[in-house]
Amino acid sequence: MRKAPRTALIAEGSVTQSWVGKLPGLQKNLGPVRGVSLRNASRAVNVIKAGVSSDDYSDFLKCEVVLIDVPDARLPVWVDELVNCGHNLTKLSFVLCSNRLDSGALSALKRCGAQTASLSEMEGFAGKRYLFEGDNIALHRLRRLVEAEGTARIVEMNPGMRPVYEAGLTFAAGMTFPMIAAAVDAMRAAGIHAKVAESTVETAVIGALRSYLRAGKRGWTGPVAHADRDELRRQYQALFDIDSNLAEMFLKIAVDYLAESSAMPRKKAN
Repeated sequence: MRKAPRTALIAEGSVTQSWVGKLPGLQKNLGPVRGVSLRNASRAVNVIKAGVSSDDYSDFLKCEVVLIDVPDARLPVWVDELVNCGHNLTKLSFVLCSNRLDSGALSALKRCGAQTASLSEMEGFAGKRYLFEGDNIALHRLRRLVEAEGTARIVEMNPGMRPVYEAGLTFAAGMTFPMIAAAVDAMRAAGIHAKVAESTVETAVIGALRSYLRAGKRGWTGPVAHADRDELRRQYQALFDIDSNLAEMFLKIAVDYLAESSAMPRKKAN
């Protein structure tokens, strides 16, 4: 006898453009699907090739997890509808599928006694890692859904920390990008061919990352790490003679790091 589906879905918009429809384990476990209309829900069912379109929230009560995949701006409308649907929601785990909002956006459902959480696809992992924050029961249920096939895993994050996680991504990509571009520009200003400059910078960046992964901050080397002001001054002056804008960027980054380094308490020698 086939087990009852453990997962329901609220979907608004194009499921074909969403990572939710490709979530591991969803096809085998999807039951009721609700959209802005039965026709909309039927489209989602056809795209996912699983589930049954529904316009009755009582169908959700047979499930454990309700995935909510709707535009962020429309979420309050759906939450209000769920809160006022007239059913006991305390046994359900509502999981917001959003790349910006977290489970705090489902606080009205939490006040009704439901478990709440958020889930998002982690960029760069090709559907193999998903970022989670929220209640432990929701985490346990999602792991049974997503990790059962062994092709993906869930990475847990502390509640309310999505902006901090995103700040980490900004450090890793948004702030690194202009420094990589500046490094290539500096080498090209020295007369290095563009392709050679790019491959040299790529090797240096990957080498720095590997050093960090092996030794942490102890793997940091170079004149900034060693507070070698004479060498930094020499490089700055040479760069200034060629490109003052690059030189000012170089100086600001170097001075900021040196100031931070000098402010750190020194370890006493044994």
